[in-house]
Amino acid sequence: MLNLKLALRTLVKTPFVTIVAIVSLALGIGANAAIFSLFDQLLLAPLDVPQGERLVNLGAPGPKPGSTSCNQAGDCDQVFSYAMFRDLERVQTPFTGVAAHVSFGANLAARSQTENIQGLLVSGSYFGVVGLKPALGRLLGPDDDKTPGESHVVVLSYAYWLRRFGGDPGILDQPLTVNGQSMTIIGVAPRGFDGTTLGVKPALFAPITMRGFSQPFKGFDNRRSYWVYLFARLKPGVSIEQARTAMATPYRQILADVEAPLQKGMSEQTLARFKSKAITVEPGAHGQTSITREAKAPLTLLFGVTALVLVIACANIANLLLARSAARAGEMALRLSIGASRWQLVRQLLLESCLLAFFGGAAGLVVAGCSLRCTARVRISCRRSRGRAGRRRAADRPRASAPRSRRRRSRSRWRCSSRRAFSRRASST
Repeated sequence: MLNLKLALRTLVKTPFVTIVAIVSLALGIGANAAIFSLFDQLLLAPLDVPQGERLVNLGAPGPKPGSTSCNQAGDCDQVFSYAMFRDLERVQTPFTGVAAHVSFGANLAARSQTENIQGLLVSGSYFGVVGLKPALGRLLGPDDDKTPGESHVVVLSYAYWLRRFGGDPGILDQPLTVNGQSMTIIGVAPRGFDGTTLGVKPALFAPITMRGFSQPFKGFDNRRSYWVYLFARLKPGVSIEQARTAMATPYRQILADVEAPLQKGMSEQTLARFKSKAITVEPGAHGQTSITREAKAPLTLLFGVTALVLVIACANIANLLLARSAARAGEMALRLSIGASRWQLVRQLLLESCLLAFFGGAAGLVVAGCSLRCTARVRISCRRSRGRAGRRRAADRPRASAPRSRRRRSRSRWRCSSRRAFSRRASST
């Protein structure tokens, strides 16, 4: 405790060095924490679902005659027609289930208040494929998407339930108006689940058969209308390559027997390309998004730049501590002369450096939190922050022990100067 008070008093006595060191660490650590949290959650973090490594995303690159609608869940090569989704759901064998989804914007009215929100239209198999259980009530199931326009039910996201309804368990079976259409709340999704599309945080989940809501929609039977995104869960023991092989034949058979005859005015070359289209099966542990591919290069570059900034900040702090150690040479020599051991001095300097690291790291987390609130709704990655704290302590040790060689030299200089002063006094007497 005495050493801690002494270390704090020493830092207070040198405010310039202390403030510069803390601010440098705060900016360096804050920038790194913010950028790496974005990097982690956009490129590294998997979906928080059971056995997420068994999820796969389906795609259909190639000619898509007709209308195509795609969004941030992926590019237009990833969308299917609703009719094709039902065909694949029926003929597939390597998956425990196939799910469809598409995001939508909505005006929501409940308890005399209205607001604009993002929602997700999902198939009845969606929550079963993801493998989730409700936090309250029940989730959407296969019985909720049998007939277009008839399932007037919704599931709220956990975050929206807390924010809008205060976590009230009595909301079940309560009415909710979505785009002018009266719906009934049947459940709440589990905590922490924000859908399977990165960058989309839906407030509610509705059956995909309610695609039209207040206006008629004719895209359910139209095989030339591509608008749904598909993903699936592999059966135990089935690899992605096996699933890709198992899906290739039935997919092309549907194209040749069902969809190709419907294509009118298509050239023979384009028709041949249409029939030879292959279905893609890719890892889906990170969800579906077009952001990852677009953000990978700039985020990697930005993370490298912020890491360089942190290295420069640490180098500047090391120089400051070295300069301060030179100014404290007399103090260290005096402590040695009155009986302090070398280990006690090293321990004291290490404690001072640890305090600088602690205050700088705490300020850095504040800077990171403010930065993320200004840029995106991303949480600081705690598992990465612990790693950074360990590396920061390791980096502080050489800075704390660097003055050790100076203390050895100052001790010998102090002894030599003491002997010379004693000799002068002896000769004068």
